[in-house]
Amino acid sequence: MITKFTDFLRGVYRRRYYVLQRLLPAKLPEFNLAYLPDGLAIRKLGETGVSLVENFCTAEEAENIRKLAEPHLAPARIFRDGKAMDHSRRQCHTATIFGAGRSNPELLPIACRAAALTGLPYTHMEGVVVTRYSEGGYYREHLDYGDYLAVNRLYTVLVYLNDLAPEQGGTTVFPDLNIEVAPRLGRAVCWTNTNPDGTGHEETRHAAMPVKAGGEKWVIQFWFHSYKMFSDIKTKPPQAVPGKPIDTDAEMPSGASFFMKARKQEDFFE
Repeated sequence: MITKFTDFLRGVYRRRYYVLQRLLPAKLPEFNLAYLPDGLAIRKLGETGVSLVENFCTAEEAENIRKLAEPHLAPARIFRDGKAMDHSRRQCHTATIFGAGRSNPELLPIACRAAALTGLPYTHMEGVVVTRYSEGGYYREHLDYGDYLAVNRLYTVLVYLNDLAPEQGGTTVFPDLNIEVAPRLGRAVCWTNTNPDGTGHEETRHAAMPVKAGGEKWVIQFWFHSYKMFSDIKTKPPQAVPGKPIDTDAEMPSGASFFMKARKQEDFFE
C-alpha cells in the first residue's frame, strides 16, 4: 500500500508542470522558429566572425518596414561626449520604429528572427532604427559600441530593405576584415561587437559607402545587449495552421521528394 502511494506521489511530481499548465495556462514566449522565411540561408565569411544571411526577410516585410519608418525619418546624428549632434561623418536619415512609445507589433516576426540569430530574447534588443541613404548618403568608418554610446551592444544584425545596382554603390565595408557586402533586398549581415566580459572587437569597424547614380538604400538595424531592454510585447504566440498535402506541381528542395499514394504498400499503411 505504501509503495503504491509512493509511486502515485512520484507520478504527480513528474507531471506537476503538465498539471499546472492545464489548470493555469502560462504565458509562453514568442516562438522564433515560427517566423523563419522560406529559403533563409546563413553563410560564414571565412574566419572573420561576420555572417551573411540570405532571404532574411521577404519583399512584403521590407516594404512594410519602409512604410512604417518613412513618416518619422529625420537627419541622422552621431554621439559625442554623450550628446547627439549633426556631423559630416554621417549623411542619412533615420527613424526609430520600435522602442519607447513605439511598439509596432507587426515588427515582431522580423525582430524574433534577428534574435534567433544571436541566441538572445527579442526583449534584449535596443530601439530598432531604420536608415535611408539617399544619393550621396554615407556613414564613415565607425564601431557599433564604445563609451561614447553609453551602451554595451553584443551583436549587430543589419538588414537591407531594397536592391542597389553595382554602379549605385552603397556597399557595407569592413576594412580590417577585407569584406565588402552589396545591398540586396532581404540580405542581412551580422557580427559580434563585444564579448560578455566587455572587451570589444575593433576589427568590426565598418562603413556605409556613398550611394551613387540616383540610388537609394534602406536598412534596418538590430542591436542586442546582454541585458533586458524592455518588457515582452503582449501578443499571443503564433499558432500553426493545419498542414496540407503538397501539390505535385510544386518545386521540392534537394533531399525531399513526393510520396505518391500509388507507392503506399498495403501491408504497411492501413
